Amino acid sequence: VRTKRELFLNMNEVKRRLEKSEKHKIVIHTPHIVILKSGKAETTLSRDGRMLIKRVSNEAEATEVAHQILRIIL
Repeated sequence: VRTKRELFLNMNEVKRRLEKSEKHKIVIHTPHIVILKSGKAETTLSRDGRMLIKRVSNEAEATEVAHQILRIIL
């Protein structure tokens, strides 16, 4: 998933916001990426806003996971 606008995320702030969410569990956090689980989906979130979403059955499900994450971190 790529966002329509270019993002530059502070990964420490992203981590802090995601930790408050009960729907998402952080698996790995580095200054460059955060890997998290959202239900059965696993997402790798890059500092530039790109997301690799795995364990979803279709594009619509991946888009919904991406929107949930973006609502939390932005």
